[in-house]
Amino acid sequence: MPILDVRISTPTAHAQPTNRFEAIVDSGAPDCYFHADIGHAIGLKVDRGIRAPIGGIVAGATIDVYYHDIHLWVGADRIKIRAGFSEKISVAAILGRRGFFENFIITFDPSSSPPGFEIQRLGRA
Repeated sequence: MPILDVRISTPTAHAQPTNRFEAIVDSGAPDCYFHADIGHAIGLKVDRGIRAPIGGIVAGATIDVYYHDIHLWVGADRIKIRAGFSEKISVAAILGRRGFFENFIITFDPSSSPPGFEIQRLGRA
């Protein structure tokens, strides 16, 4: 699985980001998702976010996810995104199409050992 080290923070001015943690790069995920513990660590009241049921993240189940506006830090880049948080996610984070892939070009390279990818920030005016 492609893994990328990221950080998140609240979108307030001068908010401190988390330490780096591993996120799965998943072009099949519609949004970015984080475990609720990471949201709590940056001061979010996770269950006060915009609630929406989603499926496909955990086998055979629909879970409630709570959406919040956050900053996603990829290297030196800081991007404001809306991301879902849930206690039921079995990984720290999943980087999906809205929020991640709309801001970065990802080129997967299965020929290397181990397989890897390149990441390039999309220029925004």
